[in-house]
Amino acid sequence: MAAASKTERLGTQSIGRLLLEMSSQTTFSLLVYALYTLIDTYFLSVDVGPLAAAGASVIAPVLTALGAVATTVGAGGASVVSRALGEGNVPLASRTVANTFLIFWVVALIIGMLGVILIEPLVRLLGATDRIAPYATEYGRIIFLGAVTSTGFSAIIRADGNARFSTLIWIIPVGVNVALCWLFIVVLKLGAAGAALATVCAQTVSLGMSLYFFFWRKHRSYDVKAAYFRPNAPIIAQVLLIGFPSFAKNFSVSLVAVITNNLLRQLGGEGALSVYAIVGRLYAGLLTPQLGIVQGMQPLVGYNFGQRTFGRVWKTVRLSLRATVLYGVLACGVCLLFSAALLTALSKDHAVLAQGPGALQLLALAFPLTGVSLVVAAAFQAIGRAREALGLTLGGILLVKVPVLLLAAHLFGLHGLWISEAVSEGVLCLTAWVMLKRIWERSEGGLRQRA
Repeated sequence: MAAASKTERLGTQSIGRLLLEMSSQTTFSLLVYALYTLIDTYFLSVDVGPLAAAGASVIAPVLTALGAVATTVGAGGASVVSRALGEGNVPLASRTVANTFLIFWVVALIIGMLGVILIEPLVRLLGATDRIAPYATEYGRIIFLGAVTSTGFSAIIRADGNARFSTLIWIIPVGVNVALCWLFIVVLKLGAAGAALATVCAQTVSLGMSLYFFFWRKHRSYDVKAAYFRPNAPIIAQVLLIGFPSFAKNFSVSLVAVITNNLLRQLGGEGALSVYAIVGRLYAGLLTPQLGIVQGMQPLVGYNFGQRTFGRVWKTVRLSLRATVLYGVLACGVCLLFSAALLTALSKDHAVLAQGPGALQLLALAFPLTGVSLVVAAAFQAIGRAREALGLTLGGILLVKVPVLLLAAHLFGLHGLWISEAVSEGVLCLTAWVMLKRIWERSEGGLRQRA
């Protein structure tokens, strides 16, 4: 009953209070993870060398691609589960949880085996130079071997209304990861392999916590039976269809990272790759509060849409947009004023300290705009409008980000590469707003009801 009350409050309590609670906890979780990635990069850069940090950065698209699989089934499953719980359909929610796990494990096993076999040509494709490739290969092989552990399904946990456990499933594994990074890299001198091994160990902890939450915890909203793991074609199709925009977004992010790495290798060599290893991680870390707002928003949108309380749906989206823009302005200001200080705390490499501040300042111009398309795409996904979410995510990457990146790098070199992010996000921000307004106006007044 306790779990049920946590779910039901998504449709009764103040939207502002719920959004603050859900978003703050997810943001805290993501910030902890971002802090881990920065610490990991610091250990590699200082204790092993900038080439090791660059090797981990080069292989980062692999982590993003693995995350894309988990996010696909997690976001798709969360949307179905949120609406099912809103409708009071516990059996559907339970079957969805079981099938979500089934999809992920099958796909992760396939990706892991292919990755181990193809790791050496893969790191070359990702943009590694001769000196960086050994580090990337060493790191990537271990990551692929542990692919099956790379999920905790925190999105579905949030769909249950349990933001606290969703936070713990990030914080505890990240704490394990940081401790093991120090042990494996600094104490045992395992280098890039140590960083990868620490990551897989932490992922295993996250997987164990996820299994506990869904299958062994008392007072849970789901009643997952062994028979529910039998493949259910309608559920699988719905999960994949709704989750596909998340896959497209994460896969496309990997594509952009691969293109960026290759452009950096051509325009600036190993020095530029080392700069991107630090600056890119810092940029991604500062982006996490916007992702936290998005992830905190989705269960509210999905549950209230399932209950047909459309006024609450629209109010959630509106507040989320305001919050992400406000944060973006603050983050941009911090980077413009303190870029050198931020980078000095993360690296001692001369190239990073010389070129990094300017690169970070140009990237930071995107912050006030980035969250808009994220919020709108997530809202479409939460209410089951996969086509619009896919158009904004996949279309935004392939039709906007990649062309702008290539053109800017061709015309303005490294400076164009850094500024392309802000230009792309400006176009996507305008597109997302037009799409949201059109859907709102076509909703027969539903989303215009006041909460």
